[in-house]
Amino acid sequence: MNRAQVVKESQKWVEEQIISEHQREQLIERYPKRQNKPLLFTFAAIFIGLGFLTFIASNWSFMPDLVKMAIILVSMLGFYAAGEQVYRKQSQRLGLSFILIALLIFGSGIFLTGQMYHFTSYSAFPFLIWSLAGYGIYLVFRDHILFITTVILLTIGQIYSGVVFQEYHFWLGLLFILGIGWVVYSKKDLWLTLVFGISYSIQSLVFVLNENLQYYWLIVLFLILYLLDDLLADRGQIRVLKTMAVVSVLIVNGFQVILLGVDELFLEAESTFAFFIIWAVLFVLTVIRSALSSTNHYWIDLILFVPVFKFGFGDALSLLILFAYSLLWLVSGYQTETVRWVNKGTAAFILTTFLAYFQLAWDFMNRSLFFFIGGILLFMMSFFLERKRRQIHKGGGES
Repeated sequence: MNRAQVVKESQKWVEEQIISEHQREQLIERYPKRQNKPLLFTFAAIFIGLGFLTFIASNWSFMPDLVKMAIILVSMLGFYAAGEQVYRKQSQRLGLSFILIALLIFGSGIFLTGQMYHFTSYSAFPFLIWSLAGYGIYLVFRDHILFITTVILLTIGQIYSGVVFQEYHFWLGLLFILGIGWVVYSKKDLWLTLVFGISYSIQSLVFVLNENLQYYWLIVLFLILYLLDDLLADRGQIRVLKTMAVVSVLIVNGFQVILLGVDELFLEAESTFAFFIIWAVLFVLTVIRSALSSTNHYWIDLILFVPVFKFGFGDALSLLILFAYSLLWLVSGYQTETVRWVNKGTAAFILTTFLAYFQLAWDFMNRSLFFFIGGILLFMMSFFLERKRRQIHKGGGES
């Protein structure tokens, strides 16, 4: 029975003198209001915003400039005013949908106005203005949807800057680190932190690819993200940023297995003194932080951040690191009967084995035989590791 049914039925019970009004209130308190956050309003807002953009774009050349500006301003201000009123007095979800439409119209208006007056931007500056508007609206209403929208705008702006102009837009990066980072630090919310971590990883890639940096600087950037987790996560909370950093550097090691062995560019890449100084400082801080942790097994993650690009056999070292990482978590999980660690080690071991098999057997084995044998090996490993995991789970280990 939900809250609405309790409210309705309990009123009858009071009238029939089955319970008192005080007892009715106590019953209702046992069924708190649910924070319904339907996604339909959000998708409706997105489709309406896209509909506005496509309609205006298809009929743009036939309209006088005054009409164009009037359509943009009136629709944007109208949706924002309606959204603000609905948000304050009726439905927050519906009101936020109107506000989201206004934000989308504002962004499309930036590009349409630039087209109208033949203004050409040679940077992602329009996305900066759009993101600032989104961030300002978030500060007013403090809703997750507006936060996620702002981060999406920032991330798309950086990707656009990297792909079109081959540069990292530092003002967008500053807004992300100071503005979005401050919100994540103050809120310490799981979902906000997850969105921040995903965007950070994507922007790190854009930064390295477009600022004439070698790929191994990603190790430093992900190590920073690993350390940031201690600032942005409360005790007992899921370590989202640590997970994001580990997953990201796992991917880097996976690419090293493939690229360091076949691409001479990576073998000839010259390390910089600055890289090793920064890496050493961060790595020492991370080691100290792991040593002070109540769970002393998390030092296993740190082996993924060891740079191997200076060695001629860096691909083999990367593969060895991946195997060591997965096996150490498996051993630790079996010893402590921690199912979560066993699952982590199992997933890493299967992926690493597949990567090694792909690297070693692809060049000389028949393609059909390659996939057939690979599938059998993975099936056998999965069966064995899953059986061990179930044994630990039945033994009362941590889930």
